[in-house]
Amino acid sequence: MMRLDLRDLHIDILKHKTTYDVFDYSHNGIQFNILFDVNCIPFKLIFIKKNSGQYLILDVLAGYQLNTYLGEKLKILKDMLELKNGKSKFSTNQFFEEFNKKIPHTIQNKKLSKATISHVYHCEENEKIYIRELRNWDKYPELGKHATKENKEKTRLLYPDIYEEIKDKNISVFYTDKEK
Repeated sequence: MMRLDLRDLHIDILKHKTTYDVFDYSHNGIQFNILFDVNCIPFKLIFIKKNSGQYLILDVLAGYQLNTYLGEKLKILKDMLELKNGKSKFSTNQFFEEFNKKIPHTIQNKKLSKATISHVYHCEENEKIYIRELRNWDKYPELGKHATKENKEKTRLLYPDIYEEIKDKNISVFYTDKEK
C-alpha cells in the first residue's frame, strides 16, 4: 500500500463543486490523461493512455491509499507503458512514487472527450453522448417512470453542470448519437 498525495486536489475538487478532475501525466514519453473521481467509494484513479483505447481503473482507498500490487492489472499497465515481458525490471512502487510527485494540488480543468468518458465508464448506450432532451417525470405520473441511477451517473460524467442542477430532481436526460 502507498499513500498518494491526493488530499489537496480532493479538497479543491469539492471547493469547485465538481466530482472529478482530469490532469496530464507523462511517463517515459508515454502521455496519459488521469481522471481522479471522488463521487464514488472507493475513489477512482483512471489512467487513460492518450491516442489509444487503453485505460486502467484503480481504487483509491480511505486515506488516499493505493494498493501497488496490481495483480491482473499489471499486464494492462505494462501494455500501456509499452513494456515487454522479459529482462527489463519494472517496479509498480517506483512507477507510483514517480506519479505521486506529479499529482497537482489544484484542479486543472482539463477535458476528456465525452466519448472517452462514456467508454471508460461503460455508460449505458455509451455511443449516445449528446443531449436530445430532458424529461421531468413528475409531469407524467401516469407513466410511473423515474430518473435512473445510471442516467444520473452518465449525466454527472458527461455534463457535470447539468447534473448539479438536476441531481435531486426526478429528471432524466435523453441522449442521442447525433451531434445536431
